[in-house]
Amino acid sequence: MLNYTVEKRIDIESTADHVIEFLADYRNWPEWSPWLIMERECKLDYRGEQGNIGDGYSWKGDLVGSGEMTLMKRTSHQLEMHLRFFKPFKSEAHVSFQAVQMGVRSEVRWTMSSQVPWYLFFLKGLFKTMIGMDYDRGLKMLKAKLEVGQVNSELLLIGERQQDNVDYIGLRGSGAINEIGPIMREHIEKLLVLIEEKHIPATGALFSYYQSMKMETQFFEFITCVPIERQLSVPEPFVSGQIKACDTYVVKHTGECQFLGNAWSMAMNASRHQKVKVKRKPLGIERYINNPEQVAAHELVTEVILFKR
Repeated sequence: MLNYTVEKRIDIESTADHVIEFLADYRNWPEWSPWLIMERECKLDYRGEQGNIGDGYSWKGDLVGSGEMTLMKRTSHQLEMHLRFFKPFKSEAHVSFQAVQMGVRSEVRWTMSSQVPWYLFFLKGLFKTMIGMDYDRGLKMLKAKLEVGQVNSELLLIGERQQDNVDYIGLRGSGAINEIGPIMREHIEKLLVLIEEKHIPATGALFSYYQSMKMETQFFEFITCVPIERQLSVPEPFVSGQIKACDTYVVKHTGECQFLGNAWSMAMNASRHQKVKVKRKPLGIERYINNPEQVAAHELVTEVILFKR
């Protein structure tokens, strides 16, 4: 067996004691879990009074599979848990949370140690990356829950949908996840100036057209786009192109942009569960249905659109 460890951390404006108290009660997990948010109707069963050694919970769903978690050790600043997966495949892991007080904040570390069989050595890196992305999403939601009292991220599976031809003008960009937002905002400002100067009417909502993703480094290539009536000549560095009519697979996200990863995760998991084959390149589209300058962050609506093969 090949061992691997994933650790992610985040700063939360809360006391370490409160963080540990919250995490020790599995009844709180549906409010911030990066997996349970994909399947609100997932069957959950809780064991014990919660917060004590030996207490735990189990889950059984379609998108999230099935498994169980048990609290094995608890101190004022650390929790240790035993995790077992039953579906989609059997595995076990050791999970820990550590909260370190740093003034008015706590640094929260989420760690998992597990194994893969030697004959699946080529999947070790993939497992680490995917779990790491889940942990990043989960810690962002944990932070929101503990700091502001709620996680503004609601998901709706729309499923298969046909898309017509889409002509666009755009700007190419690339970067890691935390770099994409600032790059897109800069792109949008430049695109809005261009369409105003050239009197180009937009025909719909702005969108990001993701060309590729390097899983190991979480590095994306994308085009920030404005839909237009037809392709036309634009000055560099702007580009003009068309997305051909095609069949797609869609998830609707309502809430803050920082939680859009939840919609991508749901789209990938739901398409796999329903045996809908989707492309990996180009990766898909984020379509921004309303304007963040006109609605509150929790009212933002975004569609994540995958292309069917």
